[in-house]
Amino acid sequence: MRMKPAIVLTCTILLFVVSVVGFPPVAAEDCECTATDGSCSAVISCQGGCTRFCGNGGNCYAECSGGYGYLATETTLEMPNATYPQLVTALAHLTGKQMVFTPTKSDLVFNVGFKRSPFWNALELLSDQGAVQIDGQDFDKLRRLRKLLLAGDRITLCVKNTPVNTFVGDLVGLTGLPLRVTGGSPMALVNVRLTDATLDEMLSKVSDQTGTKIVEVGPDSSVQP
Repeated sequence: MRMKPAIVLTCTILLFVVSVVGFPPVAAEDCECTATDGSCSAVISCQGGCTRFCGNGGNCYAECSGGYGYLATETTLEMPNATYPQLVTALAHLTGKQMVFTPTKSDLVFNVGFKRSPFWNALELLSDQGAVQIDGQDFDKLRRLRKLLLAGDRITLCVKNTPVNTFVGDLVGLTGLPLRVTGGSPMALVNVRLTDATLDEMLSKVSDQTGTKIVEVGPDSSVQP
């Protein structure tokens, strides 16, 4: 009769050990990018997937999966006669991201009227009047990457452990294109490396690797999975 408490205690200890062993912490992984001409490098530590674009001429980018999606977020904001500190504060509040703006003129006044516009447009408005950084990222570099991708120029892409739907969301933010995943599983993981590829080649390779279809759709398009 006196053995029962000891048995209960032993089982409790075993259950505690199993629960600790069964849920290990997710380790951060470094994602690096270095241009072959030595002009640039980029590195970021991610607890999950990451995406890297790497090209000569200073075009190196490394970001955790989903890190570019906010650029496509629909933004509605009305601010007549706003000073630049007021506008920057409002935009930072909308995204929850740290923003730094260095204007070309200290007395800048903005008349802002965004209605369901991509957040990218608000950053462009600021960038046209000075230097913009968001979460430490130079927005001018992102503008350069968009131009490169849309022009069909070639750049090396490496994507690791990223759901295809997240990867496409990042591309929507970076390019402004209305891309969508149809067919297959939107959670299929992307693990690809393409050297000197165009945007079309990237989309084709990712579609093949994940068994999905990535299409560009207009606002009035009807897409069947």
